[in-house]
Amino acid sequence: MKRKSLLLLGVIFGLLCGSGLAQEIPEGFRLYKVKQGDVLGKIAPREQWDLIKRVNRIDEYHLIIGKKILVPTDWAKAKRFLPIPQFIEASQTTAKAVHIFLDRQYFGAYEKGNLAFWGPISSGMADYRTSKGSFKTLWKRRLYYSEKYEAEMPYAICYSNSGYFLHAQALPGRPSSHGCVRLLDEDAKKLFEWIKKGDVVMVE
Repeated sequence: MKRKSLLLLGVIFGLLCGSGLAQEIPEGFRLYKVKQGDVLGKIAPREQWDLIKRVNRIDEYHLIIGKKILVPTDWAKAKRFLPIPQFIEASQTTAKAVHIFLDRQYFGAYEKGNLAFWGPISSGMADYRTSKGSFKTLWKRRLYYSEKYEAEMPYAICYSNSGYFLHAQALPGRPSSHGCVRLLDEDAKKLFEWIKKGDVVMVE
């Protein structure tokens, strides 16, 4: 990926999370301030809904009034948006690997180093930061119940003996979990069906 694109992603992350970085946005997008009564159907055509959720790292239930989000202005340019590397050399000898980019709040599923698909995440909040490192998929369960947090975890993929999972859950546009890596429902299902026991999970 081009260096300029990576730089823009750092800017976008700061912008949407309120870090005060320069108000630069990626090509093909503009900022939109969410208003009372807004839903995705009011903001953009149906074909753009999925990208809006992904670029803003939110699900459809987190269109918060007053929040500024990125929406497409030029669909041809916007749909080329790619927030993570298209190729990772270190993974080219690995059949399948999931890379979790904590600083950008995105994941990428790679096959022999080539990006197969990607999506937004919500990692651990300040007091429950998601641990970095190289892990392997231990087991997975279509519907797992966490007794510790009394919460259902659909499409749960356990990758650490410390109890870290990839799973479907709310995405508010910022790190907000207790250490797990949250995914959009559709991404969690796709990853669940794609990944196998022993596959690499790299959290960086």
